[in-house]
Amino acid sequence: MIITFAHYKGGTGKTTSCISVAGHLAKQNKKVLVVDLDPQGNATSGLGIDKKTLDKTMYDVMEEKKQMREIILATKICNLHIAPSNQNLEKVNLRAYKRKADALILKKTLGDIQDYYDFVLIDTPPIHSHFIINGIAAADKVFVVLDPGIFALEGLETLQESFGEFFKKLGLNFNIAGVLITRTSKSFFPWRKNYSQEIKKHIENNFNKKVFMIPYSEHIYQTHVKGIPISHYKPGSKLSKAYESVSNK
Repeated sequence: MIITFAHYKGGTGKTTSCISVAGHLAKQNKKVLVVDLDPQGNATSGLGIDKKTLDKTMYDVMEEKKQMREIILATKICNLHIAPSNQNLEKVNLRAYKRKADALILKKTLGDIQDYYDFVLIDTPPIHSHFIINGIAAADKVFVVLDPGIFALEGLETLQESFGEFFKKLGLNFNIAGVLITRTSKSFFPWRKNYSQEIKKHIENNFNKKVFMIPYSEHIYQTHVKGIPISHYKPGSKLSKAYESVSNK
């Protein structure tokens, strides 16, 4: 199963969600690969890998210089591996998408290792459409990660409409399996304390998508510092339990 976490907006919690769900799947004795498709490399460092030491990364894969199996690293978490990234990924030659193959670079290379893993989780960047397109094209399921801000619904509509039409033209599926609304317990709008619930209800009623509510937690900073997911750092926390529910779906 290949699952991509996507949104073209930054700061929604895609990386945290990706590695948190990966951690829970690994705890369930599933073999899990996280693919870091973001030049910031936050999923890489978030799983305890020093980005400065890397000589083979997703840059080499996306430039079709190396196969995925050649760059994969073990993490300190049992059953959890990472296809790492760093700022070199910014140097990838962008594609004009005149060919369907431009959208299938990642999917093609994942075919060589997919039988080894029970789950492949892909973390995509904001803005960089080349990586978002490849991440979505490779996926069996896409989770859209939203913050509870005022433009959350607009972002979901734009993602579904613009990318949906693009994938339709390429003859590819764009399957949004669910939506994660992050930081739900920290109100962005004190005068609308139930705003996250309003978003959840709207998505369920108008988009017919499963919605997961992910609470705000101060533990997230420490998980990034220590390089382990919340599933292993604070397994009994509300945040961990919320991501566990996502992993079970």
